[in-house]
Amino acid sequence: MRAVRYLTGEAGIRQFLDIGTGIPTANNTHEVAQAVAPDSRIVYVDNDPVVLLHARALLTSNREGACAYVDADFRDPDEILAEAGRVIDFRRPVALMLLGILQLIPDSDDPFDVVKTLLAALAPGSYLAITHPTGDIDPRSVKAAAVLDTMSVEKRTLRGRADVARFFDGLEMMPPGLVQVSKWRPESQMQAAAPASRWAGIGRKVT
Repeated sequence: MRAVRYLTGEAGIRQFLDIGTGIPTANNTHEVAQAVAPDSRIVYVDNDPVVLLHARALLTSNREGACAYVDADFRDPDEILAEAGRVIDFRRPVALMLLGILQLIPDSDDPFDVVKTLLAALAPGSYLAITHPTGDIDPRSVKAAAVLDTMSVEKRTLRGRADVARFFDGLEMMPPGLVQVSKWRPESQMQAAAPASRWAGIGRKVT
């Protein structure tokens, strides 16, 4: 919510490419964005048929904006860009949202190159927003991730701050930089003090 409000408000973004949608809950990207800017256009991407079923049923745009859903895998950026281009004008700035997805992509699938490919298609003035679980902040999160891995087909790669920062190579980091997610523009002292083993940041594509 904080990231989307910043992007629509201060940054003036009106187009969002949200990859790794997950099951819709409350305060989804299009709801937050269109509450600030009703003409916002959002494309959600996921490769889970259950997620897409829920998304198509629950995530509907207002009249001024647009909302679409693409069934595609993060590892296939060309397909994502081709399908998203039906709704998003890539000649204008876009916010690429990768919130809680990159840990599901192992290094063997080179997520850094995928992000680079996606960013290369975006116009100057576009933004990249990332949240990423880590073992840097609280070592107990490594054990927690291992427990989750035993209960899920998907395995998690916890990356340290230096590796998460690599996703932002060539971008201008927006204040406060790459920080613990609870400390990224918190709206209260209680929120800032909340325990959170995730890095968060937003970078801007200048050229």
